[in-house]
Amino acid sequence: MIYFVRCLLLFSLLLIARHPQAQQYNFRSWTLEQGLPQSQITAITQDAQGFLWLATRGGLSRFDGINFRTYTKRDGLTSHNISAIHQDGQKRLWIGTMDAGLVLYNGVRFQSYGAAQGLPAKTIYAISEDTLGRVWLATGKGAYYFANGSFHRYTALPEGVYTAISHAADGTLWVGSREHGLYKISGKRMARYSTANSALPSNSITALSVAPSGALWIGTDKGLSRLQHGTLTTPALPSVLQAPAVSSFTYDAQGNVWVGLERNGLLRYTQGKFTHLTRRNGLRTPRISSLASDSEGNIWIGTNGYGLQQYKSPWFVHYFDFENMNEPRITALACDSSGTMWLGTDEGEFASMPKTHPNWQTHLPWPKGTTLNTIYPLNEQATWVCSSDGVWLLRPDTTLHYTTAHGLPSAEVYQAVADAAGTMWVATAGGLAYFQDSVFVPIAAPSGAFSKTNCLFRDSKNSVWVGAEDGVYQLRGHSIISPPALEGVKFSEVGSVAEDKLGNLYFAGFNQGILMLADSHARVFTAKDGLPTEAIKTLYIDKRDNMWVATSRNVLKLRLPQLRQDGQLNYRSYTSQNGFRGLEVCDNAMAQSPDGTMWFGTTKGLTQYLPSLDRRNATDPKVMLTDVMLYSKPTDWTALGYPTDSTTGLPENLRLPYNQNYLSFDFHAICLSGPEQVRYRYRLMGFDEQWSPPVEQSFTTYANLSPGTYTFELLARNNDGFWADEPVTYTFAIVPPIWRREWFVGVLLLVVAATVLSVVRLREQSLVKMNSLLEMRVNHRTRLLERKNREKEMLLQEIHHRVKNNLQIVISMLNLQARHVSDPLAAEVMQAIRSRVRSMSILHERLYQHADLDCIDLEEYFEEICESLYAAYGVTMSRIALEIDMPRIKVNIDAAITLGLIVNELISNSLKYAFPNGQAGVVRIVLVRHDAVQYTLTVSDNGQGLPHNFNPQTSQSFGLKLVTSLSRNLEGHFKFDNKNGTKSILYFVLAS
Repeated sequence: MIYFVRCLLLFSLLLIARHPQAQQYNFRSWTLEQGLPQSQITAITQDAQGFLWLATRGGLSRFDGINFRTYTKRDGLTSHNISAIHQDGQKRLWIGTMDAGLVLYNGVRFQSYGAAQGLPAKTIYAISEDTLGRVWLATGKGAYYFANGSFHRYTALPEGVYTAISHAADGTLWVGSREHGLYKISGKRMARYSTANSALPSNSITALSVAPSGALWIGTDKGLSRLQHGTLTTPALPSVLQAPAVSSFTYDAQGNVWVGLERNGLLRYTQGKFTHLTRRNGLRTPRISSLASDSEGNIWIGTNGYGLQQYKSPWFVHYFDFENMNEPRITALACDSSGTMWLGTDEGEFASMPKTHPNWQTHLPWPKGTTLNTIYPLNEQATWVCSSDGVWLLRPDTTLHYTTAHGLPSAEVYQAVADAAGTMWVATAGGLAYFQDSVFVPIAAPSGAFSKTNCLFRDSKNSVWVGAEDGVYQLRGHSIISPPALEGVKFSEVGSVAEDKLGNLYFAGFNQGILMLADSHARVFTAKDGLPTEAIKTLYIDKRDNMWVATSRNVLKLRLPQLRQDGQLNYRSYTSQNGFRGLEVCDNAMAQSPDGTMWFGTTKGLTQYLPSLDRRNATDPKVMLTDVMLYSKPTDWTALGYPTDSTTGLPENLRLPYNQNYLSFDFHAICLSGPEQVRYRYRLMGFDEQWSPPVEQSFTTYANLSPGTYTFELLARNNDGFWADEPVTYTFAIVPPIWRREWFVGVLLLVVAATVLSVVRLREQSLVKMNSLLEMRVNHRTRLLERKNREKEMLLQEIHHRVKNNLQIVISMLNLQARHVSDPLAAEVMQAIRSRVRSMSILHERLYQHADLDCIDLEEYFEEICESLYAAYGVTMSRIALEIDMPRIKVNIDAAITLGLIVNELISNSLKYAFPNGQAGVVRIVLVRHDAVQYTLTVSDNGQGLPHNFNPQTSQSFGLKLVTSLSRNLEGHFKFDNKNGTKSILYFVLAS
């Protein structure tokens, strides 16, 4: 103020201090046009479901934040003149009238109480409830309490008119009378306070309220008093109030006391001081008849003749109306080093504001109508004002004006800033310029053009940043460069720059978003990253590390710590619905005072933000299902035969036929702070498992539902983004048609089963007869076949026997012939032939002796061949041991003869040649089965082995040729190994 006064004195200008008309708070109004039944609100209360109940002279009205539902005599009320409302611990609503006694509403129907129930009084002034759950009344005929289904007059108090009643937490009863002051009943003791024995301003008590702190606030027709710790005092009221009549009390979330005055507006009591609110502060009328606070922290104000008002969002205070100025456009806003705020408008008005009272200059150095774009308080000796008519330099002893004649690229100057050397730079519509030797020197951009420059910013490293229409630039000396860190980044229409406490820079681009430059890394945040709009106008970072973002729609408070940590945008949006009524912030018209208060220059005036009062609404919205309809039409479920819930009116245990499968659900969530911002999510379990996206409409429809059981689930979100913890659910069923019902299907299955069973039994009887006949025929044919089989078996046995005998004769003849052969070689050949014939003879002998005439056990067959060879060659098994390792396997005659001859040849060779001179050893036969058809037969000994020059392919041995020839019959081949004796390996195939 000293600097400003000095400036004005030197200019010989007269300064007239004119205060703003008033601070305007956030009030919202409802009148008859919005559905109120009558404009006099005599009492207000909120029930457990979140509804607001209003007592009027036109009936009882229930308000959900959007719609009013009014109850009248047609609904069961005894009178339309409602005077008092109270919800008891059992969630019943007690309604007092001015002329018809008391009414109780249990959520379904109204029940009246009068003389028959012990209550002769017609006028009910107040209702309260004690710690035992008993309801008390202050009436025109005394004080009454409810017990055992009826009312009883409290005889401890004298007869008379009692206008107020309240209970303290310790059970103390306070009763206010119309003429005799205040009564206190504690246990069996009673005390009376009056003007004669206390500081009570009047004996006519109009309101009583026990504060959360335990203090009793007393309203009279001539002022108010407070009783605390046994002492009754009368607080000093604002001087403009002289013995005001008090109508009501309530308390806000911050613990402030609100006092309603019958003809003088509102009082807010904060930390021992009263603030007086009248029409100038946003009230529609000073005639306040009732007050209440809801669970979300809003204050509700009932007026006498002007309807209902709501006070919310106390963190915003508005200055919209000044003397001779109505909603001025604050285009320039700055805070100097002393904490004084400076204001400028688009019409050239200019003011200083040391606290909250702007002092407007009456004589201005610039022409009327000049738009002040920004104010730059350089120091106590110089203040630069950028305007639509050049730059103005205000000094204590002079005022200087610089225009295009002094080198400015354009008369439209947007912003000014001083660099580290003290050189003043200005951003204009024609480009950038700096001040030197009383003139301005324009500087071209790197492209060589003089493009529009919107803003300038000097960061903590003393670098000056330039926001221009075609991008972001940086000053280097007296030249402009494109920052290397932003190479390749397309970002235009830059209107504001801000820096956080870590030195990160942020740039606002209209219809571009926000550009963040951190550690030489650039990132642009757009709508894809969560911005509600990309039309960013102004940025400002406050002392609490919040970045305020002014857009074309609203103001965002963005938390920078989370943005820096994980790159996520976490912000709160402020619009007219939650207190920011300035509509739109002017370019770079944001500032913060030393006490942390934020100031916004808007298109409607000046708005103040008080961070200490800012509270997010964390109260869950009260969600309820209001209606279930068929085919989107109102449905009378009772007429359709369905029982309904007495409270909600919804059908209970709803089971619909299959052709009534088109259902609509109406729902509502109570959020009194911002009902227009409530959003819903829902799903129908059994139809879709995923939640719907958040939607605004409070209804949904499901068509062509298949038979089954479904549960509709509903969630709601309040105005500050908090979702209800648990969904509201409603379960119903679509009954399938008769032909799809379980019992019908069961009966049908029984009928089908019985039919099938009957047919089966008839068929069985027929089959039994046929089977008997067939069985007789089969038995006859079986006997014939068995006889033929026996004949064939006998014939085969005879054949095998004759073949065996014939082979035995051949062997005998060979033996006789061998006796007369003297040539050893011939004798050896005779011996080989004899053993081969003997092996075939053994096969036929075994077939003759066994019942199975087709197959022969291979292991037993090999054993008999070896025993015959051992006997023929005079070898004992004690000298040359025989080892056979093979699975139990039976083969046909052809394969047996072939394998028998092969084994005969190989074992004969081993017995003859492997163990000369009576050597001992071992002969092994090993058969390995690889799969169903492939086998490996190995015959080996540990004798002296084959000669070194032995070649199986060139050998002229008859036995080897025989073995090789026989192996082809089995699709096999031989392999010989001469290590540690002789090993003959046959790989062959046996057909399964």
